[in-house]
Amino acid sequence: MVVMRQYCSSVVLQWCRFLILKKRCQSLWHKNLLIYSSTAILSAILFSASPLQAKDLGTRGVLSPIEEENPIVLIQKKLQSLEESGELQRHQQRLQQKTKAAVERPKPVEGLTKTEKVRVFYYDPTFVVQEDIKDHLGQVIHKKGTKINPLETVSLSEDLLFIDGDDLGQKLWAFDRIQKAAASNQKSVISHQKNNKVRLILVKGEPLALSEEWGAPVYFDQGGVLVKKLGIRHIPALVRQASSEEGLERIKEVKNDTSSTQRPSRGDCPPKGSLLRIEEGGV
Repeated sequence: MVVMRQYCSSVVLQWCRFLILKKRCQSLWHKNLLIYSSTAILSAILFSASPLQAKDLGTRGVLSPIEEENPIVLIQKKLQSLEESGELQRHQQRLQQKTKAAVERPKPVEGLTKTEKVRVFYYDPTFVVQEDIKDHLGQVIHKKGTKINPLETVSLSEDLLFIDGDDLGQKLWAFDRIQKAAASNQKSVISHQKNNKVRLILVKGEPLALSEEWGAPVYFDQGGVLVKKLGIRHIPALVRQASSEEGLERIKEVKNDTSSTQRPSRGDCPPKGSLLRIEEGGV
């Protein structure tokens, strides 16, 4: 009887330990189930001796055919329809007319007014090199921080004349300047002096029509790039390279303000011909 009691106590104790262990194992199993599953699948793929096979399991359910039309075919049909109706040709003609109109009469430069009095100022084209400039052999020809004035190397071969092509007075004034420059050039050829050519640049108007009328090239300042760069605010305006005599005057142009002239010493003067002289007005 005593032995039976001891045996029963031992069995109950073992059963309790088993229940505790089972509960802990279940907790760990739920926490690591995903890791164990992933590891098992990966191991089966990597270390499986037999290759994986795939087979057609058949079609289940009802399949509908693709009824959407090919986009390329759809576009071709649309173009063919427009061509047959004549709409495509009309669209092409509208584009041609729009492009032709933009070429014959470009968009006018905004922000310019007609001069009320003569204004003279100077533009210094000097710029600072932002990084070393090298030649094709890798040798540095201009170091970073060097100040360069293009006019000290290359002269401005033509005077630049900016006018409003819709203003008859400015057109007549510009035509007179061009005729005088042409006559001066004929004399300079005989005397071997420098030519005084004039390049006409419109800020408004029709450059092609004016070129045919005058029989000379006429240009247009697209987007006002030149007038903005040079600081021109009024037209007509004449731009030319300053002479050596004018280089003796140091002209300070205050942006959006009137200019002031000072008489400096020769050591403070800009180099010969290194400035552009800009004259607004004169009509």
